[in-house]
Amino acid sequence: MPPCFSKTPMNIPNATLVVAAAADGCCLKSVVLWPCRKLPDELCLVLSSQLDVWGENEGWMTEALFLKHNEEVLLPGITHRKETLKKNDERCLLLLDSHSSRAQPDLWKMFVDSSMDVVTFVPHTTHIAQPLDRSVLAVF
Repeated sequence: MPPCFSKTPMNIPNATLVVAAAADGCCLKSVVLWPCRKLPDELCLVLSSQLDVWGENEGWMTEALFLKHNEEVLLPGITHRKETLKKNDERCLLLLDSHSSRAQPDLWKMFVDSSMDVVTFVPHTTHIAQPLDRSVLAVF
């Protein structure tokens, strides 16, 4: 079917999958933002080896969760990968969508301090331009 917009029915819980992948296919641990504060122990146990599951009221990325993801997953993962590849002095490129949760000056300073160049996509174009949306995540 051709790409199109479809309206999401109201009052349906949303879960968000947060994925970080390198150009060579290496991935950091993915995170699922699950739409409830208290997660069932069984869910955490089953998924913990493959994913981190974070409870969040709406199941959407927020400023606080984006900061947490960068502090706990993305920046440590990139630092570890640079150390493993013995490329500590190399810069890296981070591609982000333009979601409002990204508008955090302290976080952008962390990117600069970590030798990261960040490119954001024009809002409402990621279904066309974002690499993972065009390939890996297209099936979802």
